[in-house]
Amino acid sequence: MATFRLPTVLNEVIRAHNNQFIRPIKPKNGVNSFVFPCRKIVFNYCERSGSSKSMMEYLQKEALLFAKQNPQIEVIVQPRPSKHPIIRAFYTNGKQKTKTVRKCSAEEIPEVVKSLRDHSGHKLQRWNKYVISDTPSVRAIFSPFHVHEEHKITDQKQ
Repeated sequence: MATFRLPTVLNEVIRAHNNQFIRPIKPKNGVNSFVFPCRKIVFNYCERSGSSKSMMEYLQKEALLFAKQNPQIEVIVQPRPSKHPIIRAFYTNGKQKTKTVRKCSAEEIPEVVKSLRDHSGHKLQRWNKYVISDTPSVRAIFSPFHVHEEHKITDQKQ
């Protein structure tokens, strides 16, 4: 007697239906959803360095509040011995941005963290043209001073 085998995809579907397995939905930009561009912020500091005092003060007082206000961002605090303090942000597009906060006071660090949080992860570009188009305009800019005499419109009554 021959045995009948279902394809592996059908076996997984049947198993998933029997177990009431629901796949998690990937977040998409669209209606009722927003994917925050910053996914992780890492605070690196040195416990013995004098340049890290303001960073340690920020971490003790305000970092927990920042983490509670931004649950969509993973906040990591790591010691980095014998190095200046840095804040590194990782974005959903795979880019990362690093800021050194060795000369910042404890009041300036929240501004740096906010700028990293609000950044999109893309490099800043200078736009020379206001409109970016794949198909440039066929027509030129109209000027009444560069028209042939036969096409000029005059207001003179005859």
